[in-house]
Amino acid sequence: MEQGIRMIRMRELGLGLLLASGLSMPAVAAEISPETTVKQIYSGKTPETKGIDIIGNAKLRAKYLSKDLAAAVKKDIDESAKSGEVGALDFDPVSDSQDPMIKDLKIEPASVQGDRAQVSVSFDRGDPKRDELVYDLVKENEQWRVSNISKKGNAQEAWSLRQMLSLK
Repeated sequence: MEQGIRMIRMRELGLGLLLASGLSMPAVAAEISPETTVKQIYSGKTPETKGIDIIGNAKLRAKYLSKDLAAAVKKDIDESAKSGEVGALDFDPVSDSQDPMIKDLKIEPASVQGDRAQVSVSFDRGDPKRDELVYDLVKENEQWRVSNISKKGNAQEAWSLRQMLSLK
């Protein structure tokens, strides 16, 4: 009888230790929000390096861009390298310029609908008015990825990365 009670207590102790160690719980990675994804894109330390190169750097393209957008960017880069001509992307869409300079970055809360989200950002580049960009994100493999970057404005100012790359 005493041996049976001792065995039950040993099992309880073992279960308690297991629970305390967290081994019985499956490890669940914290989901990164759409805003956090965009904040990571603008993680540079200085105004000149604030936006990371999610277009030219293949590893960053794979990490931050949706599969179809990453494929379209790669195709544009490859075709322009073959032809020697400038491709559809002749500027950095993250900084909306050819000479990146991002000061006073503001990232708005995301508008999320299911597996789609939209995040607006604005920053100062020294122009009279702030640059304002919109990031469309899609959830792929449980991660938020950029499916478009666009700039709103008049016909001369507005652009869409997907339209430039002939994606729908």
